[in-house]
Amino acid sequence: MDDLSVEFLELIHRLEEVRDAITPERAHAEFDEITLQVFWKKWPHLSTWAGSLWRMLSEELTEPGSPHRDADLDEVGGSD
Repeated sequence: MDDLSVEFLELIHRLEEVRDAITPERAHAEFDEITLQVFWKKWPHLSTWAGSLWRMLSEELTEPGSPHRDADLDEVGGSD
């Protein structure tokens, strides 16, 4: 896994921790003005990027799977 993949997974995990630690209402009331302004300014661009990635993955995952054509990769029930 490359460095950006690891960094992205860590970022998702960290964002989930923040989400679990504070409600949006509390965040709105308790975060300082600079934090809220940066979020307001940056989120639309981040959301657009994430939405595009999500749509590509969603389209990819809705296509029916195809069987492997490599006999070495096919698993057959065990025989003792």
